[in-house]
Amino acid sequence: MIWKTTTHEFTATLCQKTGKTCPALAQMARALAEAMATAQPMTTSEFEVDGSSELTHCDEGCTARFRASPARIRVYCGANTGDSADTLDEYADMMFGPDFSTLPAGVLAALPCAMLQASALAPRPSHQVVQQATA
Repeated sequence: MIWKTTTHEFTATLCQKTGKTCPALAQMARALAEAMATAQPMTTSEFEVDGSSELTHCDEGCTARFRASPARIRVYCGANTGDSADTLDEYADMMFGPDFSTLPAGVLAALPCAMLQASALAPRPSHQVVQQATA
């Protein structure tokens, strides 16, 4: 599923447990996007945060791991805690990235049951700026 807000484009897979989109995953990603926007005036473009959280609204009881930066947020539901964040990103690159990539079989102990990527949209010029530029 793909949707946009004024600041991000969200792309999410279906949950492999339910076969549906996960509202808890979407809610977590929106909260991370808001947190990154709040932190933006005090941080640089290299700022990054990662961690995990229980998705309390998930009927299946998933733990979601995440990695967030101003440019991109990724959330992995049901990912193995022993798998590195870099390896999860490489796996997500295969799904969400524009380039063809591969990973060896078994590189992840367990595949995430659902994933989401939120990519920051380029700021749009305000109507006022456009008018001034054409005047």
